[in-house]
This record gives sequence, structure tokens and C-alpha cells, in this order.
Amino acid sequence: MEPREPTRWIELRVEVPAESAEAVGAILRDAGCLGTAELGRDPATVVGHLPASDRVQGAIERIEDRLAELPACGLSAPLGFSAAFAEDTDWATEWRKHFRPLEVGRRIVIKPTWEQYEGDSDRVVVELDPGMAFGTGGHPTTRLCLAALEDWVRPGCVVADIGTGSGILALAAAKLGASRVHATDIDLLPRRIARENVERGGLHERVLVHEMEEFDRVARGCDVVVANILASTVMELAPSVRGRLKPGGVFIASGIVEERLPEVLKVLADAGFRVEEVREEEIWRAVVAVAE
Repeated sequence: MEPREPTRWIELRVEVPAESAEAVGAILRDAGCLGTAELGRDPATVVGHLPASDRVQGAIERIEDRLAELPACGLSAPLGFSAAFAEDTDWATEWRKHFRPLEVGRRIVIKPTWEQYEGDSDRVVVELDPGMAFGTGGHPTTRLCLAALEDWVRPGCVVADIGTGSGILALAAAKLGASRVHATDIDLLPRRIARENVERGGLHERVLVHEMEEFDRVARGCDVVVANILASTVMELAPSVRGRLKPGGVFIASGIVEERLPEVLKVLADAGFRVEEVREEEIWRAVVAVAE
């Protein structure tokens, strides 16, 4: 057998204001990057890798087009974008080296499927393979949501997870005692990855990953709705989230950069929410709001 020629990789680096980093990561993953990394704070550099092929130029052009659309979505434009050959490394699996068991809050540990966890046996273990979807627990916005879920999920409650990504928040809600979790994502790939993680964790009877139309129909009468998305999307969804919650139900919204917090708080108040608390980590904010 002839030796296999090593895959060459194109390294993509997008320098961007922090509020746009999550959206840029999603754009790179949608284009085929197997995992992304976020370096620095504000500005941040989002890094992803594509295998070099005759299709890579088209992928880069589509990325550039989507980056140019960010201001129309209420997000800051990138400060810089570069694409260059990377060193010969297996970037398809290299990112996994940086994903280790992570203790979050008082009770949760996020454990990648390929790692062992030998820490506190009293912690709730959420096993995860994020694949190309967002959500490993390493980002501040995800940690803020996980810690809030610890405080607001009660045994037997019903939870909805909007923008589920890898399914990390839906899985955590079930592990914390939710009897039913409805989850969805606007993109097909995260829905598939989330379903795989649900099946792998043996939680398929309690965590349902829906197509968007089905989610809209069945995710009603919830005790908790969680959304780790973007400030602009939180504001857009606030009225419909209010309609999904029971009176006194809780909306946990994250992905909000500090500068946009006042806008979000006003929209939530106008939609019939009372803000219970605002949590913070670095430049990020998460809001816990109660449906009145």
C-alpha cells in the first residue's frame, strides 16, 4: 500500500469584536471547519481549518460573503480575515486535545466522550462530542447558562432549549432533573449532532431534538426556556418566548455582550418579563427573567 499523502489545511483567522465571535464561529463551522477556537477577548480571533482542495476557494468566498452580512444582522463587522496554509497537522482531530473534562458551577462537569473523569463523584456528568456544533462548556456564555440552569431547573420541570448547538444545555437540564426537554436549532448539522449526543447519553426519552416547525408547536407550557444565542436574537425572540412559558416561568438568555445589555433588558420588560438577575463573566452577560 502506498503511503497516504498527508492532508494540507487552510487556516482561517477572523479578527472580530467580541460580540460577533460566536456568529463567526458558526459561519466557519457551516463552511466545513471541524471545530473552531476563539483566541483573545476583545477583539477576539476566531480560528478554523479547512482541508485544502479544489473546493476551498469557493468555501472561502462564501465565508467572506457571510462575514460581510454581519452588520445587517446587528453585529459588528470583522476587523480582519486571512487564509493561509497551516502546518501539516491533523486539524480534523487536533482541536480535541484542548477539550478536557470541565467542572462548571457547583454540580456540573462536561466530559468529552473520549476522556475519563475521576473528580468529584457527586457532580452531574454531561458527556458530549460537540463535533462541528457550538457548545463545549468552555465559552463564558455557555458556562453562564449552565450555572443558571443549576439554580432554576427543578425535578420534573419542562425546559426548552433554543439554539441547542451540540445539545449541551438540553443534556444538562435533563441531568439536573427536567422531565422533558424540547430542543432545536436553526441549522440541520447541530440538530443531528445534538440527537447523537442525546442517544449516546441514553436521554432520548426525556430530551427531544425537534425540527423547527415541530418545536414551535410542542414547546409550550415550559417552566424554563434557555437560549445561548446573540443579543439581537434574544430581543427578536422575547415575545414568543414569553408565550412558551407558564406564568412565573424563567427565561435564561445568554450570548449578550455587555454593551447591548440595556437594550435587552428594555425589550424583555416590554415583552412582560421581570428581570430576576444578571450574571456576568468577562464581557458577557446572561439574564434570568421571570414571566409575569
